[in-house]
Amino acid sequence: MTPRQQMLRMISHGSDLGEGQGTFLSSVINLSAASMGCSILALPRVFAVCGMRWSLVFLVTFSLWVELSLRWLVACGRFSGGCGFKENAQYFLGRRAAKLVHFCQVLLLCGGIVMIFVTASSLLGCSARELLASPCTEEDGPPALSGTLATLCRAHPAPCMSPQRVLTLIVLVVLPLACQKSLHSLTGVSMLSFVCLAYFFIVLLLRLAHRAFTAPALSMDLMEMSQQELPPFWQGPPVLLMSFLCHTTVLQLDSELCLEAKAKVSRVIRVVIFGMALPCYAVVGAGGLWLFGGRVSANVLQDFTNDPWMAAARLTLGLMNVAKLATAVITLREALVSLAPSSRARKRLRSFEGRLLMGSVALVLGALAAYAIPSLTAVLSLLGCTVGVLFSLCLPAALYAMLLRRVSRTRGYKRDLEAPLLAPQRETGPPPVSLPSSDVEWTLQWLLCAAVFTGGLFVGGLGLMSWVRDPC
Repeated sequence: MTPRQQMLRMISHGSDLGEGQGTFLSSVINLSAASMGCSILALPRVFAVCGMRWSLVFLVTFSLWVELSLRWLVACGRFSGGCGFKENAQYFLGRRAAKLVHFCQVLLLCGGIVMIFVTASSLLGCSARELLASPCTEEDGPPALSGTLATLCRAHPAPCMSPQRVLTLIVLVVLPLACQKSLHSLTGVSMLSFVCLAYFFIVLLLRLAHRAFTAPALSMDLMEMSQQELPPFWQGPPVLLMSFLCHTTVLQLDSELCLEAKAKVSRVIRVVIFGMALPCYAVVGAGGLWLFGGRVSANVLQDFTNDPWMAAARLTLGLMNVAKLATAVITLREALVSLAPSSRARKRLRSFEGRLLMGSVALVLGALAAYAIPSLTAVLSLLGCTVGVLFSLCLPAALYAMLLRRVSRTRGYKRDLEAPLLAPQRETGPPPVSLPSSDVEWTLQWLLCAAVFTGGLFVGGLGLMSWVRDPC
């Protein structure tokens, strides 16, 4: 394939996939649901570990890096014609690198599924107890209540569901959703996830406003911490970086977009990262630290006692994790299907029976792992320092650097390539990143790749060393 044909492939790849069902709105909903999870509950603790100023600096820096890396991934996927990490790694980096990348992707997805199971079971297990805690402990007591609420209060404290029962119910609820063909089929489920997170965010804003009006002059020192209870400083940045991680789904989402929406993929990424994730994370992290100080819990919901609205938020965030589980299983399924040796085998695995079998196995194994290892803090911190940094920063930078290298060989054909890039024959939209038009722009693109790659290694390396010294 000549360089000119390779560049034209980047533009016309949308027509090779056929017109998808994804739209701009569905892409925003699905990508935001993938990027914004219950890691948001740990952000106040991270702000306490790193301090307010450094946390905001890391948050803004990582958002810029992640936005770049997502657009680089989409550009590489359209250039290579692959809709997965394995295909793109094999196209740009070779077969050996593709095998390593695919193994790390499966490991990351499996860890994410177990994390979602653990988080959902811990949030949903005692939701009834916490919802009844506030109205049933008022001074007037249950006798002043009437009707159904009085009956419920007489049963207070409500028993918590056993982990086995919670995990079983989660598997039964998620299995039909995990058998869907594509991620865009779960737009309604992702919308439910988004609404649940929005409810928690609104309630937190109300608590912050109430605190500001009732105690406008606060003597609390935000930097006052209990040092013996806090992990090392460099274990905080990987958690902030993992909060933006949605790279395992962006390639598949782009491949499912309709032709009109492909031109707006960069806008989708910017809306999700800059318009939704960044301000939400900043408010939750800084607000939780402002409310509870340096001794804020790793799960900020634990610090809201006798608060029925936050108890309801615990329930909604548990449901959000259940909704996110289907997306994670579908992404893992597609990663495993790509290992099939032939197109016939891949077709069988993508049939309803194949989707049902793979979804059942993934959910059952994830539930068993979550039951056997109920606490994954140290393991997930390790994943964030290694495969999390790899997929969010290092790998996208390496793939885009190889794309620039291939494109640089066509600079002699610059005039021939510029017209079809700016005005493609079929309306598939411009590429998510523009071709450099001068030596200065070429140098800037290379420097950006080097900065993101080196920054990822720096953050991951320091976080890994901190984890080795203090894995708890």
